Amino acid sequence: MKSQGSIYVSIVLAALAGYFVYQWWFNPNRIIKRRLGDIASALSAPAAEDDLARLARIARLRGYLDDRIRVRLGRAGPEFQSRDEALGAAAGWKAGSGGWSVDFVDVDVRVNSDGTARAFATAELTTREPQTGQQSLDSREVSFSLQNENGEWLVREAESKDPPGGR
Repeated sequence: MKSQGSIYVSIVLAALAGYFVYQWWFNPNRIIKRRLGDIASALSAPAAEDDLARLARIARLRGYLDDRIRVRLGRAGPEFQSRDEALGAAAGWKAGSGGWSVDFVDVDVRVNSDGTARAFATAELTTREPQTGQQSLDSREVSFSLQNENGEWLVREAESKDPPGGR
């Protein structure tokens, strides 16, 4: 009797371990959230970043984007129709002495059965004023369209919404 109980407990523990490994490692929602975190990290610039570090950061971003990506920054902002255009614009952003940090928060991911996904998030841009040391925060709603290509989730479309009140 005692050994049967041990077998059942072992089976339950193995099933639980398998479930948690799946949730941590293979779950598409988690993978996409991690990918958005990688993108935010590549868009963030430390204070007084040199040109070589900026270009290396932008090169990292290249691996997260589809080559036919479309990026739109607000209703009246610029629109980029390719990965090279978007990366060129991002490479032109130079961090001042205060730098900036990008974070995607409140991420909601919806994965479709055809290997596509939509992600909705709030992008928070934190900057520091070099003279006063004060932090300022700008946040905007952002939506992403992603495609799973050869096991990698690539961003095919990104659009930021204009802030309420037309800031």
